[in-house]
Amino acid sequence: MDLGVQIEPQFGFTFEEMVAGGKLRALVVMNDNPLMLAPDAARVRAMLESLDFIAVLDSLPTDTAKLAHAVLPDVAAWGKEGTTTSADRRVLRLHEVTVPQGEGRQGWRILAELGSRLAKRLQTDEIRINHQSPAEIMNEMAQIIPLYKDSTYVEMDSGAQQHLNGLGPKKAARQAVPAAGSLNGDGFRLTASRSLYTSYEGAAIHSADADRLHREESVNINPEDAAALSIAENDTVILRNGGGEMRIKAHLTPAVQPKAIHVPLYYDGGAVGVLFDGDSPVAFVELSRA
Repeated sequence: MDLGVQIEPQFGFTFEEMVAGGKLRALVVMNDNPLMLAPDAARVRAMLESLDFIAVLDSLPTDTAKLAHAVLPDVAAWGKEGTTTSADRRVLRLHEVTVPQGEGRQGWRILAELGSRLAKRLQTDEIRINHQSPAEIMNEMAQIIPLYKDSTYVEMDSGAQQHLNGLGPKKAARQAVPAAGSLNGDGFRLTASRSLYTSYEGAAIHSADADRLHREESVNINPEDAAALSIAENDTVILRNGGGEMRIKAHLTPAVQPKAIHVPLYYDGGAVGVLFDGDSPVAFVELSRA
């Protein structure tokens, strides 16, 4: 089947590459929330506010959606039909179990209509995006993207979990995290990671019930460091650097090394993001009692 498309061999831009240099003028954000998940939230907000146009496709009124010129309502996670590719290189089938609410529509239908309207407005050559189902889209991906060649619905409808071209993980291995910058005598290395017990949906809208188990509402501090700073369990502390500051309760645990602290990424809608620069996995901060 001739799909009439030519796939460019070059990789696309990362988020950082897109926003660098001030060349970006318009942005379509689909089921993402850069103001929560991208580092240096103040910089990201300034970039988004400088754009001529932002469209957001989402089922949640996120901080990013509140900055958009147009919000197109996607269906929620339980209403999606299609596939998702997980971080461990599995392509999994999604089956809708709820009907769309209000004006919500399947994201792929919104993108198809948006593409058709743009093509007509810009008077481009014919583009082939008149798909009738997610299965058609997945079949096309399987034909033109080598890694997805065994990821059609025929292969997945049995319920099997399909790895991308047999590239599933073979073992677990500790990954080294490079830390740019230097640590002064009073500073701490800060890391943040995605959460297990906090609802992404709840965190994205700053819901007080985002962490009902109350397991990820604190910064993890080594007991030796806490003792040196007269910090007790559940004390409110301040994390601060040149990017900003945040307040959060302390949890004392030997699970973190001395002079290292950890904050769950989803806490308070990604509040820790103001303390990180660019794509650096580590930030250097001052820690003190509030």
